Amino acid sequence: MEGETAMADMTDEQMKQDELDDDVVILEDEDGNAVTFQFLELVTVDAVPYAVLLPLDEGDEDMGVVIVEVVDLGKESEHYDAVLDDALNDRIFEQFRTEFKDKYDFE
Repeated sequence: MEGETAMADMTDEQMKQDELDDDVVILEDEDGNAVTFQFLELVTVDAVPYAVLLPLDEGDEDMGVVIVEVVDLGKESEHYDAVLDDALNDRIFEQFRTEFKDKYDFE
């Protein structure tokens, strides 16, 4: 019986890892380096979709979330554009906080 429990736990752990893998986004920074993010949520502001991403790479923990505009390229393809306007970035983050206040700890 112990082996069966361990096997079930391993399967649950693998399933959680698979779910995490589905939520991983890899983007290039301005220097061409790959940066790994966890996709948190999609937030719509003024009918424009934005992805809220959490850096996963070591050393980026203090960065906080990153917000990018999701540009639909059709045929199940999309592109992400940086949000350079600080005021818009703040509005998107406030919308994210409001919509998901019960899901995430913003302290």
